Amino acid sequence: MAHTFKTIKQKMLPRSLYGRSLMIIVVPIMLIQIIVAYIFISQPWERVSDALVSSLSGEIRMIIGEIRQAPAKSDVQRIIDLAGRNLGLQVSIEGKREAARHAIFFDGITWYSVETKLQKYLQKTLPEPFTIIDHPKKRQFEVDVQIDNSRVVRFVSSDDRLMDPRTYIFILWLIGSAVVLMALAVVFMRNQIRPIHRLALAAEKLGKGQDLATFKVEGAREVRQAGRAFLDMRDRIRRQIDQRTAMLAGVSHDLRTPLTRMKLQLAMQKPSPETDNLRQDLEEMEKMLDGYLAFARGGGNEPTALVDMRAVLSRIAGNARRQGADIAEDCVDHAPLRARPVAIERALGNIVSNACKYATRVRIGLATEPESVQITIDDDGPGIPLGQREDVFKPFFRLEKSRNPKTGGVGLGLSIAQDIIHGHGGEISLADSDMGGLRVVVRLPV
Repeated sequence: MAHTFKTIKQKMLPRSLYGRSLMIIVVPIMLIQIIVAYIFISQPWERVSDALVSSLSGEIRMIIGEIRQAPAKSDVQRIIDLAGRNLGLQVSIEGKREAARHAIFFDGITWYSVETKLQKYLQKTLPEPFTIIDHPKKRQFEVDVQIDNSRVVRFVSSDDRLMDPRTYIFILWLIGSAVVLMALAVVFMRNQIRPIHRLALAAEKLGKGQDLATFKVEGAREVRQAGRAFLDMRDRIRRQIDQRTAMLAGVSHDLRTPLTRMKLQLAMQKPSPETDNLRQDLEEMEKMLDGYLAFARGGGNEPTALVDMRAVLSRIAGNARRQGADIAEDCVDHAPLRARPVAIERALGNIVSNACKYATRVRIGLATEPESVQITIDDDGPGIPLGQREDVFKPFFRLEKSRNPKTGGVGLGLSIAQDIIHGHGGEISLADSDMGGLRVVVRLPV
């Protein structure tokens, strides 16, 4: 039961902070207006309308009595004229008319009709048959009273006789004040939410590796504090990345110097099985150094640009075909994406290279979605066991435990790919392929 109530509450509440903040302000305003209107209608308005209806029904009853007792037509006309001048009632004598007893007819639908209250008063005090006809478009009503078989007395009056005009002013004041208060709330909350929205966009850009030059710390004190903390965090992350890159670049440079001397010494030696083995070891060491540096560098400080992912995948597939790979492409014609060109090509190249290393056939797919681009790499290789699909993204992890360079790399290919893809705000996942091997799914936000 509690879970059902929580689900209903979540569906009813607005999803955005702006909507919920407005609801916090607007709902109490509306409740106050409704309560005030109810109290006014149920107490003072009821008393005023009762007094007006009672007065009008008494006037109708009095005029009917005077007309019955009038000895001549001239006296009846005098009564009619007096009612028009002093009471604001248009009175006329009509011929015989068939009317339902104590009936009321409406030309339109009104949200509240005091004519129904008049009907109840007349039913209690007037023995003659009568009919009330409401004309809301003309803002008037008529009461037809059949005093005998040949005469019907018609009373025509404006709605103001039954309703205090100040009631409309009060209703308009309620509605107008509510509209003004809600408009002020909308403007105020929009100005308060805007800095939070900009902070969220800045955080999203940072996750995608984009520039934050346009972000400014603004808003309320707490929002400014969060903005400054966000900028400090960005600077710390950049310093850590720069320090890691600089450290590994220095290590790589320092190690390349003795490796270069060793290669020169080997070049001066006579060819032999021993020197060939040493030369292969040196080449493997250079490859490992390149892999470590690429992992540390990630996307580096490369600026973002608009990239056509179809062209990127075509280049990767072309390079793999030149190395003898069997690659098929199933891509859309055009898929623009804002990314770091070199970094994203390196990430996808590592994934395709891994697939070509362990499979005989590879298929690259590219599809566009409303808010993202999806890239799939399928192969017919041995795949990866389900329990190890998370481990393969760890640095230096290899399914083949011998660490033999001939059976695999240094275990950084997928780690570099995941690091770059996450740096673009994307996701990478592994699944079973319909080709029998592994499927790598990369989803990058547009």
